[in-house]
Amino acid sequence: MLTDAKAEGAARPVWTAILVSFAVLLAGGHAYARCTSGSELTQMGGSLQVDLACRASRLGGSGTVCTPPATPACASGVYDEVATLVFGQAQVDAALGFSSRALACQRAIAVGAARFLERRLDERARGQRRALSARAMRLIRSACSRSVVEENASSQMLPRVGSECADLVGPPQSSLDGEGLERCVRASLERIVDDLAPEPLRPNVVVILTDDQRADSVGAMPTVSSLREEGLSFTNAFTTSPICTPSRVSFLTSRYPRNHGVTANAPVQFDDTDTLATWLAAAGYTNGLFGKYVNGTDVFGETVPPGWHDWHAFLGGAGGNFYGFRLNENGTFKTYGESRYSTDVLRGRLLTFLRAQAAKPFFAIFTPFAPHDPSEPARRHEDAFADWTPMHPPSWLEEDLSDKPSWVRFLKTIRGPDWPAQTDENHRQALQTLVAVDEAIAKVLEKLESLGLADNTVVVFTSDHGVHFGEHWSANKFTAYEEAIRIPYVLWHPGRIPAGETRDELALNLDLAPTIAALGGATPSPNADGMSLVPLLETGGAPWREDFLVESSGEIFVPPLEAVRTDRWKYVDLAGNGGIREELYDLAADPYELQNVAQNPGYAAKLAEMQGRLDALRQP
Repeated sequence: MLTDAKAEGAARPVWTAILVSFAVLLAGGHAYARCTSGSELTQMGGSLQVDLACRASRLGGSGTVCTPPATPACASGVYDEVATLVFGQAQVDAALGFSSRALACQRAIAVGAARFLERRLDERARGQRRALSARAMRLIRSACSRSVVEENASSQMLPRVGSECADLVGPPQSSLDGEGLERCVRASLERIVDDLAPEPLRPNVVVILTDDQRADSVGAMPTVSSLREEGLSFTNAFTTSPICTPSRVSFLTSRYPRNHGVTANAPVQFDDTDTLATWLAAAGYTNGLFGKYVNGTDVFGETVPPGWHDWHAFLGGAGGNFYGFRLNENGTFKTYGESRYSTDVLRGRLLTFLRAQAAKPFFAIFTPFAPHDPSEPARRHEDAFADWTPMHPPSWLEEDLSDKPSWVRFLKTIRGPDWPAQTDENHRQALQTLVAVDEAIAKVLEKLESLGLADNTVVVFTSDHGVHFGEHWSANKFTAYEEAIRIPYVLWHPGRIPAGETRDELALNLDLAPTIAALGGATPSPNADGMSLVPLLETGGAPWREDFLVESSGEIFVPPLEAVRTDRWKYVDLAGNGGIREELYDLAADPYELQNVAQNPGYAAKLAEMQGRLDALRQP
């Protein structure tokens, strides 16, 4: 768990051996017939336990002869495969001349594997989804973490494991990574069980959706940084509206604001009978929300929107607060005083939900108020980032505004001499609020692991939109500039989603709902505008969008706008009657959007092309 946010760049591994586990689970299946009856699976579980126990007894040279029990026809060859995974290629009874600790580690691998297989196959026999079987593997972590790799006089080494996990056993006298061995052996056994008795892939889903978080702030969150390193990141991820409520409704409905009808923070009117929550509920998921839903949730009264089974939503016009906040908790309004920090309270509610729903598929969305302005860190984090150096890209306090719309030039005229320093302080405080969020995510991951759910849970980290901290003289959102529309976008699912990889396709907040629906076997709305990311997760080479629409109703200084962004170009059409009303940027040559070339005759053809692309996206 994070204890000192000053070490903002420090790496915090969530789990070791994630790459090995991923390779294991993606390894090709074997030619087993499928076991379809409960009696076959029960027989297999008991027989494997007997077989592994016998082989383990031969450690130390007992001379015991092990005869594999009768094997159901659906599992021919599985005994040898499991034995090779657990004991390696060498004969078990040759393990002489080793310390008791080395032998204990090898026995722990055998016993843990035997217990795991018996329990997992029994779950399958009873039609249950993955639940608590993984706890049987913990003794590998405890026994092997106290041992080292040993070599005897015959140049044999202990512990021994199969080739899938051999990379986690180093040279003689090297320390053992017990946690890594546990995860790798478990991942290998999961593949064997899936080969024997496949089940529909219906993973749990946990979405962390922060409020006003820039894409470039993830480095200040060690746990999220580890998720990014161990999961799949989309480097070109965007919101379709840089405004809280329209963006959140787009996430829930997979529709552009112009199509779901919510274009500003209030009033809130949209069809909440057709959302990700209702899609998943129809597919058998239990759904919980913990935090911000939309701004002004009070208008819903004490009701809980359709599709939600555990509801802990912020009340209030801004959609949340840090201290002194109110929640609608399953239809009951509750006020929390200044001694309770909202991120911590919501974390507790979420952890309770995870414990209660461990035996069936669930969808949970954790939506803290952080780092929304005015950012108020937990009191324990008020000294965090004391030595932080503000990020000042070239767009910060942009000097030449001759090509910018009048609203940008106006903002410069009203900024006082203390404004830049205050903006930097606001940025620092925003990062401070994320420390509690990062702590909460670490607790969630630990809870999933302790419940045996980590390998069957998709974790998504993202934000509703970004925000400015002095770029283009702005300290808000509502714009089409990169700072406001870029969002963090990480998907993590051990063994099913590539680890440590990135994609550069244009991924949108609209895409998460159909992606989650596809993973969970739910049916999304036929009106969805988003695209499932599943083809990209599996191959990375699927046909994909070439552009997308950005919509903003504006605010007191920023006029309403519509924009189209491609992988290289951005065109912005601003409402108004005078001044510069169009912006065109070549993001490959000008990533900070300093040179608006819309008025440059040399770009007339590109301007016309982008105008046409925007018109096409405007169509219903």
